[in-house]
Amino acid sequence: MAEKLEHISGTIGKIIFKNPESDFAVLQVIPEDEIIPIIATGTIPNPVIGQTVELFGHWNEHSKYGKQFQFEDFKASAPKGKNAMVKYLSSDLIRGIGKVFAERIAKKFGEDTIDIILHQPELLHEIDGIGEMRAKRIAESVKKAYSEQASLQKLMVFLFECGFGTGMVKRIWRRYGDSALDIVKQNPYIIAEEVWGIGFATADKLAQSSGITHDDPRRISAGILYTLQRAATDGHCYFPKDELIQQANKILDAENDLVQKVLDQSASVEKVICDDDKIYIPKFYTAEEEVSRLLADIVSVPPKKQIHIAMAESLFNLAQRNLDFQYTDEQKQAIIGALAGKVIVITGGPGTGKTTIVRSILFGAKKLKWKIELAAPTGRAAKRLSEATHHPASTIHRLLKFNPGMVRFEIGRANPLNVDMLILDEVSMVDIELFWRVLSALPPDSRLVLVGDADQLPSVGPGAVLDDVIKSQKIPTVRLNQIMRQDEHGLIVRNAHNILRGRMPIIRNDAEDDFFMLTKDNPQQAQESIIELVCERIPKKYRLDPIKDIQVITPMHKGRCGALELNKLLRQKLNPNSSKSQLPFAVGDKVMQIANNYDLSVFNGEMGIVIATDANKGQIAVKFDIGDKVYDTSYWNQLRLAYAITVHKSQGSEYPVVVMPILTEHYIMLARNLLYTGITRAKRLLLLVGSKKALSIAVHNNRQMLRYTDLARRIGEKIGAKNKD
Repeated sequence: MAEKLEHISGTIGKIIFKNPESDFAVLQVIPEDEIIPIIATGTIPNPVIGQTVELFGHWNEHSKYGKQFQFEDFKASAPKGKNAMVKYLSSDLIRGIGKVFAERIAKKFGEDTIDIILHQPELLHEIDGIGEMRAKRIAESVKKAYSEQASLQKLMVFLFECGFGTGMVKRIWRRYGDSALDIVKQNPYIIAEEVWGIGFATADKLAQSSGITHDDPRRISAGILYTLQRAATDGHCYFPKDELIQQANKILDAENDLVQKVLDQSASVEKVICDDDKIYIPKFYTAEEEVSRLLADIVSVPPKKQIHIAMAESLFNLAQRNLDFQYTDEQKQAIIGALAGKVIVITGGPGTGKTTIVRSILFGAKKLKWKIELAAPTGRAAKRLSEATHHPASTIHRLLKFNPGMVRFEIGRANPLNVDMLILDEVSMVDIELFWRVLSALPPDSRLVLVGDADQLPSVGPGAVLDDVIKSQKIPTVRLNQIMRQDEHGLIVRNAHNILRGRMPIIRNDAEDDFFMLTKDNPQQAQESIIELVCERIPKKYRLDPIKDIQVITPMHKGRCGALELNKLLRQKLNPNSSKSQLPFAVGDKVMQIANNYDLSVFNGEMGIVIATDANKGQIAVKFDIGDKVYDTSYWNQLRLAYAITVHKSQGSEYPVVVMPILTEHYIMLARNLLYTGITRAKRLLLLVGSKKALSIAVHNNRQMLRYTDLARRIGEKIGAKNKD
């Protein structure tokens, strides 16, 4: 690698900036035999003033800061010269020295100082004032500094030669620290299991270069686990054994008997869990078991603050008068059931009054002086819930006090919520692991109200929680069917319900309607129309911001009208900064987080706007509803452009205007619940662009996307067992 890069060497004279999380630093380096310092930027753990470094990289001209050396690799060695040695030893990296002792040590041992500290620390006792404990602290600090820099340097050299990028290396380093190189060499497949963004193919290539054979059990085991992980990204909690072996074989090209043998070995050490012919990644098996057990506990324990059904009916009548709303029988059942019962599911489509019901439940609960919490899966959904109910609402992660530094929730079984009632909205978005965390934090004697639309697509993460809770037939469920808000021109809600019933939507293209379709059978023409609608026609006619107010939602990533292609074209039109940016994203870009990031505490599906970038520091700042977050290079690949997003990624969100392509090129994804989910994201205006044939295919295809989950059965069994007790 060094042959392809420019090279400088010198002494670190000043540390202008350092990020302890990413190890990115901006350094003032004094080159050998020169007086004028240079500015160098790159990744180096624990840089120290006075340290001698060799840097490998390229010169760049920064528009604001001038000429800088951007390094990709480094070699660090002991400081050269007394002044450099004193600066190094008296830096905040080396505990227990200070400038006075640093000068004494450097004077005594000269250029042998570091070697003596590392290998003969007892000789430090010869210096007045340094006793056994101080000498030990000095030796430990120097060893730690050298160890970390040396191990990262070796990891970089090893992985760069294998084609790894800087971002991947930094994520591996962040995960394993000093042990990274040994771990990667011992079992390259572990990085595919434990480091986000590194797949089996990448690890397999590394393993082959390390001499691991095609039929090595480590490879087969990794392939099995990768198959299960890939199934989880498709929403499955488990895979049937036969299907798992078949899918793993496509990846591994191995004999069935060998895969079966390694699968049995993995199960024997609980690397996977076999429940009859259902094969689980352990955490998903535990999640299903715990959710069903905890739900059974909550259902069986009487509420801390019981009220009679007559009191619930009185509160309902009072809410009806005070809120000046005439409720349907369905809505009445939901409100009284929530107040008098223990756990209830309230489900229905747009316009059926779910938010009105929540407001009425809140009214009654406040009259009873109950402690109430409202929560939703995303910042956008929580904000919308709070605005609709005039009651504070938070994300689930914030409610449970997620601590990114410790990668855990502070609110849980040992430290539960102090709450009489929890109302959880948009439950169709909640995956099995997050629901487990919610139930773990909920006292068994509190009430739980689950609100959502069971006809939407299931969560992006594994499981089908809302659907499974309803299917268990053990939790009281109120399904709202009557449309409450409608007018002659309000076709979004009416058409959503038409689609659910397998009927074609009403399309009049009347100027006063809120539901339109622009017929385009050709994908290229449809693409051109979408760009024109979003960038020109809609903003001009309705005086809307094309980035903030209009969202393109598409069935697929690929194709002319897929998210990838549309994002590229929309970005070119809507963000003039994009052509000037040296980074993957530019100021003004609309972006989405595509994975849970526990370091930044930003989660899958959150959308934001890029507000700042710094090419030298390798940083991108994004403004989300939950706050501003700064991404370094190791996390860039967790962001995607979001001018256009898939229907799956749109769940739980609402937008003033939605433009949705619907074409036969999306055939594999055309289904009723996908179309329904897409159009119900529109609050003010919905425009379909595509063919009537594709629309008809979607409306009449009621095939639900299969998800392997056993939660409904487990809930039924555990609540049934509680009832017998």
